[in-house]
Amino acid sequence: MTSKSPPSTQSSTPSKNRLTPIKETFQTIRGYPSSLVIYKSAASRFYWVRCYFNGKYKIKTTKSESTKNAKEFAVKFYKNTLLSTITDKSSDRNKQFAVIGNQFFKSNERNSTSSTYKSDYNRYTQHILKEFNQQEIDTITNSQISLFVEKLYDTGIKPATIKHHIIVLRKIMKFAIANDLMSHLPVFPRITGKLQTSLKRDYLTVTEYDLVCECAEKLSKKKTTVQGVLLTDEMKYLIQFMVNSFIRPSDLRVLRHKHITRKEDGASQWLELNHPATKTNQNPVQSMPVTVHIYDRLLKFQKSSGKSPKLSDFVFFNEYDERHRDKMMTVVAKLFKRIVKESLIEEKTDKKLTLYSLRHSAIMFRLTLGQVDTLSLARNARTSQAMIDKFYASHLTTQQTRRQLHAFPDSPTPKKSSPTRKVTKKTIKPIKSATKTTKTRTGSTRTGSKVVLSKD
Repeated sequence: MTSKSPPSTQSSTPSKNRLTPIKETFQTIRGYPSSLVIYKSAASRFYWVRCYFNGKYKIKTTKSESTKNAKEFAVKFYKNTLLSTITDKSSDRNKQFAVIGNQFFKSNERNSTSSTYKSDYNRYTQHILKEFNQQEIDTITNSQISLFVEKLYDTGIKPATIKHHIIVLRKIMKFAIANDLMSHLPVFPRITGKLQTSLKRDYLTVTEYDLVCECAEKLSKKKTTVQGVLLTDEMKYLIQFMVNSFIRPSDLRVLRHKHITRKEDGASQWLELNHPATKTNQNPVQSMPVTVHIYDRLLKFQKSSGKSPKLSDFVFFNEYDERHRDKMMTVVAKLFKRIVKESLIEEKTDKKLTLYSLRHSAIMFRLTLGQVDTLSLARNARTSQAMIDKFYASHLTTQQTRRQLHAFPDSPTPKKSSPTRKVTKKTIKPIKSATKTTKTRTGSTRTGSKVVLSKD
């Protein structure tokens, strides 16, 4: 059972009405229903668009004399027509796929994270809606879904992405079942091919991290601009903050001063971050102690620049307000790319470094330099042990973790063994211990293991 066919798109008898379509100007759009057409009339020099939906015609001027521009406008008009169906009592029993899909996303908007909702909605509007549009949802068969999958393969979409399209389609159908609009799910085809590639994600070594920070400072002093945007010390503080706080690049969009709390435990100080979740959970994030100094320097820089940060302001690049945070992320990514280019790290190592590499570096530094278990690290980084093992720690070698492996509770990390000598009781001298602390130019603090000094 399919939806009712629209009346003929061409006028059979001439009319004196100036709005009547001119028969010779009708054009359909490849890949869309034949009921979607552009045409001209005697009333205007512009093309008009017309589509047949829900038993009536929808008509609008394209305000363009160009065929190409008119067709592009027609596609947008068609999608908006399908998506703008009003959900009321008269449409509750409407089984058209476009209507149900629209109801699903309206009801699910508050019950899913913004990133999941956005990605699902994009897949729905770009491919799924176009395929099933006005068809009644309970008439969609396994054969049609299989054909849809083949079309996705033909466009070059990867199997993993195709699988996500099918997941969205299944969600909409389950919503229809829950509302008694269909009785059961059709059999879904199996998606073949490699679904996911576990690539090793590149990160910075300690030396490379110091070099990146130095390059950021160098370009700032030279007043370097990237596509009209001045590169300042704020980028250096952003890099240092990310590496010492485990945050994702997407967290930069939402992180405000009010989300940062200073914590103290005896002589130890650190920052706790309670920003909204941008991907998974909203666990408080305990940053490394050095972030206190980095954050103080950032505030000092912002005050010296006349910004006078408030609690409600964004921590980084507050000049981009809430409506323009996506643009801010694009700008930051370009500035970081310029800094990396200056460092020559990619040329020398073939690494592919992005803003996400800073988060990977933060996690790898704890795995190789710290003594924290992966569960605690995963909780603090708002991820899972599985993700750390699969992606972040994919570079980790047993040589890098040997020191942690050989360590025992309540004992210092083992040092390299040194030649031993035979001593008598008389040769034993009193000893004292000291802890040596060094500070790098980039703001990170390193504490060495205990140094044993003998009295001579």
